[in-house]
Amino acid sequence: MKIVVILGQVLDPSGIVVNRRRGRIFVNREEYVMQPADACALEAALKIKDSGDSEVIALPRGLLLDDAAGSADVLRQALSMGADRAIHFAGQTDGSCDEAVATRLLAAAVERLDGVDLILTGATTLDTGQSQLGPRLAGALGWPQIVDAWAVSLVGGHVEAVCREGAGYVVLEADLPAVVTVHSGALKPRYPDGVRLINVYRDEGAVEQWGVDELVGTDDLAPLLERRGQDFPPVRERGLRLEGTPQEMAEALAGELRKRVG
Repeated sequence: MKIVVILGQVLDPSGIVVNRRRGRIFVNREEYVMQPADACALEAALKIKDSGDSEVIALPRGLLLDDAAGSADVLRQALSMGADRAIHFAGQTDGSCDEAVATRLLAAAVERLDGVDLILTGATTLDTGQSQLGPRLAGALGWPQIVDAWAVSLVGGHVEAVCREGAGYVVLEADLPAVVTVHSGALKPRYPDGVRLINVYRDEGAVEQWGVDELVGTDDLAPLLERRGQDFPPVRERGLRLEGTPQEMAEALAGELRKRVG
């Protein structure tokens, strides 16, 4: 059984401050952490590995950044937590990688790995809230998909996932190979093994390097989205607190509305 887990990184929210009045975001501490939903997907893959003979391979979430920028740190964390292989995409790009580019890149990597039975990734990203990667990848590969899973297991030749439906839960099944996205907070990720963590960071070749140009052509790296910067809504005005009897509050409210209307 060969399982691919797609992992991404995000700036640690505890080091970010948003100033709404000035319309700016301040990064007081630039540290990256694994996407929370992706960490749950990794834990789901490792649980499957613990219960059977499976190989877990970690791939990046289409982050075409230099290794010096720390984009391979999440892959090293995955190795220290129990993943068998980790592959980093190396190449010169302008860093504008949207979900369409990531899908093409990951689909090519999965085809090159050959024999992948299951792909797990987070259902949403913490920074942008996007949830397109899993469904897009399933469409590109022509595989069935299950989204927003809270638990994942393999039974015979298919995958079973527990998903929320209304106030309860349902169990969904899909034939392998398949793509499953895992809900953020569904599982508690395990801690890295200390010895493995040290060895992974000491070994410069622990994370394999695959060239982007070996997987896709130049035209496939053209993003569909155009970034136009950031915009902030106006600062919310503080409301007026009314006190007194219901009749007094109603009269005061009517008076305030008349003032604002004109």
